[in-house]
Amino acid sequence: MDKELQDYYDNYFSLFQHPGWKQLIEDLEETESSFNILNLKDAKELHYAQGQLNILNQLLNWQESMNVAFDSNESDASYHSTNLQ
Repeated sequence: MDKELQDYYDNYFSLFQHPGWKQLIEDLEETESSFNILNLKDAKELHYAQGQLNILNQLLNWQESMNVAFDSNESDASYHSTNLQ
């Protein structure tokens, strides 16, 4: 993995250790749990709520996504260095 990509991941991993990240995730989880689709009036409100939940889920899963991407890059780099020798 080149330095630029390593720095990219290191920045995220540093962010994920910050108390502010943990606080943000707790707030987002609370927001997500407050959605009640039974109270929506029409399809327009439903689509809007779906969009909001989609964004919330992306943020709530961001740390795991970065972990998976990092592991994948590490595996690819390991595979390529082993096979090029």
